[in-house]
Amino acid sequence: MKSLKAYEEIRDKILTGDKLPGTRLILSDLEAEMAIGRGPIREALMRLDRSGLVKNIPYKGAIVATPPKQKEILHIYDIRVDLEVKLAIEAMKSITPSELAEMEALHLEMLKAPNNYYALDRQFHNILYQASDLPHLHSIVEKLILPVETFLNSYHQEKTDCNRFNKEHARIIETLRDNDTKALKLALIKNIRGGLEIIEKTYNRMVRKPS
Repeated sequence: MKSLKAYEEIRDKILTGDKLPGTRLILSDLEAEMAIGRGPIREALMRLDRSGLVKNIPYKGAIVATPPKQKEILHIYDIRVDLEVKLAIEAMKSITPSELAEMEALHLEMLKAPNNYYALDRQFHNILYQASDLPHLHSIVEKLILPVETFLNSYHQEKTDCNRFNKEHARIIETLRDNDTKALKLALIKNIRGGLEIIEKTYNRMVRKPS
């Protein structure tokens, strides 16, 4: 579906910083960049507006939205922990061997610490939450994750952070295979909070006064 392809391409350009906050998303430019017609691009921009990555402003058109500020990110993570734990516990009841295999494959890819690490991380969690069969809650979580990913992609990935997340992902897979609800909850909370720690560390570095 062309509108989905356009959505994914524009989304990824925003998340990776190829399209910076405040950038105008001009239909003719996007049409030339992606070789996709204006109709599907318009649909994609409407969907991106609903996701919070784009703002459609009357008489000005679509622009890339500004990422959330630190105070809002703190609230986002509080909500994420609650919702994502609920989704994961529900998913544990019905997740299939093929879905677990997909998560394992993504985990192996993330062990290489690729440039698209956070996109793979989003896919890893997405497989889990989709297995919950709670599509409305899953949709809310997706909307909360995307603007945070924009911020994380602006941060230089440190190998120690990737190693830590990889261990946590391995633990999440292990708890799902063991059907251990309590351990899954603890592993997932630790993994989600790890992203917040990176963001707080980055903000502290940005405001630190030179000695």
